Amino acid sequence: MTHTIKVQMFGNFRMYYNGEPFVADKMHKESQFNRLMQAMMHYSTCGIAKDKLEEIVIGERDIDAPHTALRVIVYKTKQKLAQLGLPGNDLIYLENGIYYWTPDIEVDEDAASFERYFKEAQELDMQLSEIYQSIDSVECKDTDDETAINKAAENKVIENKVTEIEDRKLELYMKAFYLYKGEFLASYTGETWIAQEARRYHIIFDKCVNDAAHILRRKKSFKELEKLGTYAVKADPFNEWEKLVMEAMVETRRYDEASLYYSEVVDYYLKECGIYPSASLMEILERYSNQMNHIYDILENIQEGMNEHNEEGDKGGYFCSYPVFRGIYQSSARIMKRTGVSVYLMLCTLVDKDGKQIQSEMEMDKYSRQLKECIGKSIRKSDIYAKYGKLQHLILLVGTSRENCEIVQKRINRQFKKRNPRASVKYHVNSVICEL
Repeated sequence: MTHTIKVQMFGNFRMYYNGEPFVADKMHKESQFNRLMQAMMHYSTCGIAKDKLEEIVIGERDIDAPHTALRVIVYKTKQKLAQLGLPGNDLIYLENGIYYWTPDIEVDEDAASFERYFKEAQELDMQLSEIYQSIDSVECKDTDDETAINKAAENKVIENKVTEIEDRKLELYMKAFYLYKGEFLASYTGETWIAQEARRYHIIFDKCVNDAAHILRRKKSFKELEKLGTYAVKADPFNEWEKLVMEAMVETRRYDEASLYYSEVVDYYLKECGIYPSASLMEILERYSNQMNHIYDILENIQEGMNEHNEEGDKGGYFCSYPVFRGIYQSSARIMKRTGVSVYLMLCTLVDKDGKQIQSEMEMDKYSRQLKECIGKSIRKSDIYAKYGKLQHLILLVGTSRENCEIVQKRINRQFKKRNPRASVKYHVNSVICEL
């Protein structure tokens, strides 16, 4: 019988022996057993130098005899492995200053498979480069009809070969791609060797995604490109993979979904992270947004499609996502410059009763929801407002004065204080003209 330990290094650290998970209390994050097993599993094929293993397991702790301490830790680890049912007495052994894992128990590590698939794909990439170079090196000459026919047949063979290699390369990239379930040993990146490996694997993952996306574009497989982007966003968040999803939606002419996704991405960054998406991501998303080509239609149908259809749409201020708000702000600034109509931008920031930042996530969500309702009831139908992060809202007050802005603040405060005496709102107001 072949005994196998299956190891997950990407995302959460997990080990399975013959399909059964290791006992939870033996996998305590800070245990020496854990540190030792991570290193032995990762370097199971080549072994790991005694000094390096000592550095990984013992670290900077002040121990009088670190060499002896490592031997004791290895001995206790072997005892625990025996208690867990692994066969053999010499599962970890020292030979010429290198610690090795026993060849009697196979190690199936996701990180090793990930790198193997990637290297296979890179080797195929070299084959493609050689094919393209051979094509480029052939000089174009005048030929007779028979030679031209033979040349065309030869080109067809080459074309089929290129397609075959690209299909195999895509298959390998996707196999590697779906093994990446998050950063390498994500909970342990404070360790130097783990941080180094995490960076290396992230570079590989980035190349896998970009190369696979390139092939999918060539094949016009935009549904698969969307799946690729959706998974990449989940496995590697805040690295701008949303651009692939947006691209796929635009290319498949799902413009309404693309517009909604665009707004959701910006709102997510603001709400969940309190940050605005990078300029490069916004540029890409807006570029795809501008590519949305709607079918021809009569004006009445287009206008009907843009009208508000909910019963609440005619009450209070107009609430929109931040990208929409940003566009309205820019338009209002232009109108103000041309017509002289006054427009003010108001920032409402939630704070606790002492004027300090609110820390509780539950209170943030509760107060933010209630502030949104209070703003909507306190401003005119012609005014626009949007959420900006977890604790802030923006209001665009059109055709008003600074004195009236203070009246709006008092209305919001009156409504909000009735609901939440333990929280308050800070206000900052600027004229839009100051941004021009």
